[in-house]
Amino acid sequence: MFIEKTPNSNSPDLKAAREEKGLSLEDVFSKTRVRVAYLQAIENREFHLLPVPVYTKNFIKIYTRFLGVDGESIIKDYDDYLNSQKKERTVPLDDEPGEKSLLAGMLSRKTYGLAAFVLIIVIASYWLISRQDKTSSYIINSTGVTANAVQETRAQSVQPSLNTVAPIPAQMKANPAPAPGEAKKQLPVEAPITPAVNSTNVASVKKRVPLLVDDTQTASGNEDAGLLVIKATEETWMRVKADQNPSFQIILKAGEKFERKAANFNIDIGNAGGIKVQFKGKAIENIGKTGEVVHLRLPKLEN
Repeated sequence: MFIEKTPNSNSPDLKAAREEKGLSLEDVFSKTRVRVAYLQAIENREFHLLPVPVYTKNFIKIYTRFLGVDGESIIKDYDDYLNSQKKERTVPLDDEPGEKSLLAGMLSRKTYGLAAFVLIIVIASYWLISRQDKTSSYIINSTGVTANAVQETRAQSVQPSLNTVAPIPAQMKANPAPAPGEAKKQLPVEAPITPAVNSTNVASVKKRVPLLVDDTQTASGNEDAGLLVIKATEETWMRVKADQNPSFQIILKAGEKFERKAANFNIDIGNAGGIKVQFKGKAIENIGKTGEVVHLRLPKLEN
């Protein structure tokens, strides 16, 4: 909505002045570079179609100077128009109760909608955080239970195996004193486990029990006793049973050697390709491949 004052009687008629000179609005535009729409609005006092006051007053001055007329009265008409617009904007809102009620209703609806939106976001955030906390707790508890179960399983599988290892005093009693000049060698004996399929699993054996084993021990009262010599080229796990003595386990690393005398041997080998065996001075060939688990009985039964 706009209000324009009736032009002063002293204001020049710009359209008449332009037509007296035989000029069109396009002719004035080509000379002044003021847009035709602005020139026409100035002539008709349609000030609401003009830009901001700074540019409008400058356009009025350019146009009136070009036509050679006094532009101050037109600028005064434009100022009166601006003042009327200011007074219209300062009318109290109480004068329009209908508009005020409508505006208040719109603001209240926007406020309630914004508050509801914020509340929904807060509730959703709290639900997501609590769900993540529960998930994290469940994962931690599940991990702890799994770890405890694994430890208990390992303990149960190792404990019975430890009970099967022959005690050192029994080993020493079952074997007579070594032959003169032969020193005793301390070999590591592991808690019994199921032999691994390849040599890499041998390294997973955690616990070793030291056992004094003679390099050469002769079965007492048995003239058929023979010397067993096992040399390791790779790390190898073995379970050895000599005659009727309790079985024991050892791990030979590459370069280590095991010697023992007995009439009969039953040997479980975890890496058949990692050892060389000699019994009674004769080499045992083609025991097996690297990583292969085999059972060896000496002396071999004749076919």
